[in-house]
Amino acid sequence: MRIAFIGAGSIFTPLGLYTIATSETLSNAEVYLVEIDDDRRRFVTALAEKIGKTFRAGFKVTPLKEAEELEKYGLDYAVISVEKERYERWRLDFEIPHRHGIKQVLGENGGLGGLAHTLRVVPLVLGIARRIEDINRDAAVFIYSNPEPRVTYAVLNYTGLRNVYGLCTGYLERKEMLAPLLKVDEREINFTAAGLNHFTWIRELWVRGEDAYPRLKEALERKPEFEPLSQLLYRAYGLFPSPDDNHIGEYLSFAWPLVPDEKKGLKWIERTKREGEEVRKLLRLFLRGLVPKFAFNRFVKFPDVAMNVVEGLEGAEKLQEAINIPNRGYIDLPEGTVVEVPARVSPKGVKPLRVRLPRETLVPLKVQAEIQRLSSEGAAEGNVEKVVKAVLLDPVVHDAEAGLRAMAELMKAHLDALPQFDEGDVEVVERTIRA
Repeated sequence: MRIAFIGAGSIFTPLGLYTIATSETLSNAEVYLVEIDDDRRRFVTALAEKIGKTFRAGFKVTPLKEAEELEKYGLDYAVISVEKERYERWRLDFEIPHRHGIKQVLGENGGLGGLAHTLRVVPLVLGIARRIEDINRDAAVFIYSNPEPRVTYAVLNYTGLRNVYGLCTGYLERKEMLAPLLKVDEREINFTAAGLNHFTWIRELWVRGEDAYPRLKEALERKPEFEPLSQLLYRAYGLFPSPDDNHIGEYLSFAWPLVPDEKKGLKWIERTKREGEEVRKLLRLFLRGLVPKFAFNRFVKFPDVAMNVVEGLEGAEKLQEAINIPNRGYIDLPEGTVVEVPARVSPKGVKPLRVRLPRETLVPLKVQAEIQRLSSEGAAEGNVEKVVKAVLLDPVVHDAEAGLRAMAELMKAHLDALPQFDEGDVEVVERTIRA
């Protein structure tokens, strides 16, 4: 097995390495760590070697600077987790629309910030995906880069890669949030959920194999302050959403006043950055031998999602509770939309499961499905007309002129990271306002 982590300096890579090291199926894999930043590449290489030695794994580690170097080795699996100046640009994605009065909760995956994010990341990932295509178009490619379903849509529709899957830890985070409410360990919770990434509906919920919805209902009645937006949706539609208020809130026009201040905007961006730094601090301590093996084991509650799927493809069948794939009747949304559904994974492949949802729960998802298509295609094609349409469809855009002015400003601010656009495209957005 040849497994490449592209953007290996990402916070996802150490968990992937740990999962490989502790897996009977994967522990002898050849692992390629592709990272353009020299310091991060050296760090993750040392970390990989430490993890291999600590857990007595037989995997071989090869550090690489560019994805093109993989051609020398070949590959079977690739994990893409890349960004450019993530936090600096994320702040702009939130602040610029906010100055125009657009109350987007996070500005990462939805709203105008999510659109600007899409325009930046899609060409970055497409460049990598095309290099993988030249090496092995049958390789399984897993995408962690946000906005994950939009990026996945672009790779599926603008390359010849045949096995592309978007992955996210959101469903695991939902378990962690529900565990204290239900007074159980998060590993005892299972659910069937479907929808779009960062906005799914939990169709069935179990604790130790028993229906846990009655238990959840009682727990929520005792804690009305717990996730006000999710509770509102649950009372209205009868299904609890996932992963949490601020992620769901990116796609809803009425979310802003319901999401607590500490979970939105710049406070959330800073918290996310701080949490990443804390994880890296722990990893540095582990590298120095100051975090023992048993403590590292306790820190990792769930296997890496990508490597969990690879285990299923290479070994015994397993259920993957959330995977992002193009819709083929798995949910009542347009064909080809990248949807998040459960799937059975085995050496025969990934077999998504059909999940039926009440029709009214699908309405906000249908709007986002169209925005997903327009934003992905606009980013891949450099099509500014599709970008304008995506702006005007977005539920968080309360005013057309404000939305278009904000989008023009966002494109100007990020133009150095938008190779598919130029100043003339920004003028197209501005002319739409004047007209």
